[in-house]
Amino acid sequence: MQLSKVIDGMKSFEKATIKMKDPAKVANMVSQLVSEGPSKLQVILDFDHTLTRVHDNGNKCACTWEILDRSDLMPQMYRDETNRLRDKYYPIEIDPHMTIAEKVPYAVEWYTQAHEVLIKTGLKKQDLVNMVKDSTAQFRSGTDRLLEDLHRLNVPVLIFSAGLGDLIHVMLDQQAKDHDNIKVVSNYMRFDEEGKMIGFTDEMIHMYNKNENAVHSSSYFERLKGRNNVILMGDNVGDLHMADGVDNPNVTLKIGFLNQPSEERLAKFLDLFDVVLLDDQTMDLGNDIVSRLM
Repeated sequence: MQLSKVIDGMKSFEKATIKMKDPAKVANMVSQLVSEGPSKLQVILDFDHTLTRVHDNGNKCACTWEILDRSDLMPQMYRDETNRLRDKYYPIEIDPHMTIAEKVPYAVEWYTQAHEVLIKTGLKKQDLVNMVKDSTAQFRSGTDRLLEDLHRLNVPVLIFSAGLGDLIHVMLDQQAKDHDNIKVVSNYMRFDEEGKMIGFTDEMIHMYNKNENAVHSSSYFERLKGRNNVILMGDNVGDLHMADGVDNPNVTLKIGFLNQPSEERLAKFLDLFDVVLLDDQTMDLGNDIVSRLM
């Protein structure tokens, strides 16, 4: 496949896991991102199963919600209920025949019930560190390098997650680094004076309402005026809205991780994302692009 000189030698573009509907368009976008440099760039990332692995050599890796589900520190009641909810709602999330509008009410039901059952457990804040440490959750290979290089380049990073923000920060502390150029917008737990979880701090974030979150009307994107180029990474079509608040966007390179490939889902992803990665548990593509900015 002949692309452009700027991505010649980027081995990630030669991998069998990469798919593109319009390779020439992607080459032009990457060339422009590189030529305009880090001062024009911001990066917007989903967390669960985008920054983090889905599996490690076939062994399933936990997302932030599953860190709790699989922890011995949580009651069996919680595991039973979250498994029931997942079995009911996850097939809807990945159904290629349903529109986002059709899926939204089910996402709200899922997250509302998951939040309610979590509050009933009496989760202690002090247990979060060990829960992450003892879990199977891990970043994709090369994620720590990507975040380090973006910090070195002073590129703002927005992690926009329907997962659990408290656990995201613990994972960053344990497995990478919670750099000062990273902002995490997610579901944050609220604790009482004794460290017992009693609720959530803000409105619920699920996989399909990231365009409605308050960050879009806050000063975050306003402060980033002039950074009109975006690298966006996600594993769900709802993630495409994470960049809705970007002021006067120029180039937005949309990279989609298709973690459970099927012909129907691949066709949909190729229509919506510029680059699709099939069951790729690395951050090679992101690192290849960012390395050209160093």
